Amino acid sequence: MIRRISVLVLVFLTLSSCDSQQQQDDFVQSAGDTPSGFARTDSQGTILDDDKDDWRIAPLYGGKVRLDPAYPNPATIDFVTLPVTVLEFNAIQGGLTLRARDANGVLRTLDDILNASDPGAYIFRFSPAILAKTGLVRLYVFDRIGELVSYGDLMIQ
Repeated sequence: MIRRISVLVLVFLTLSSCDSQQQQDDFVQSAGDTPSGFARTDSQGTILDDDKDDWRIAPLYGGKVRLDPAYPNPATIDFVTLPVTVLEFNAIQGGLTLRARDANGVLRTLDDILNASDPGAYIFRFSPAILAKTGLVRLYVFDRIGELVSYGDLMIQ
């Protein structure tokens, strides 16, 4: 009897981890889609027009991390802020990295949060000028091992 229960638990855990990995893979695949739309914000971070596809949290980090839309959006060459809230202790191993593709298609690091293991508010801050391009740009947030945490779009004017 105990053996059957152990086998059933093992099968359940295996199936649920496969489902979680599939959800994460689907999330990563959708992050690779062409940017479309953006959460319009003012210089204080107030959302003027939301885009529900921006700044969703990857299944692996659901309930552990929250990102608010980047501001201001649309952006100029001035600095852009992207607020991050870590909700659980040790939800993020190491830190977080913000990246985007530049005018040559090279994935560039825009900013790092070196240690985000404690709950609290953090910010990414960067100048869009580093990307040397205008138009709609997809921003990606990765953890220190390279797993995608979130993504969203920024309109650079």
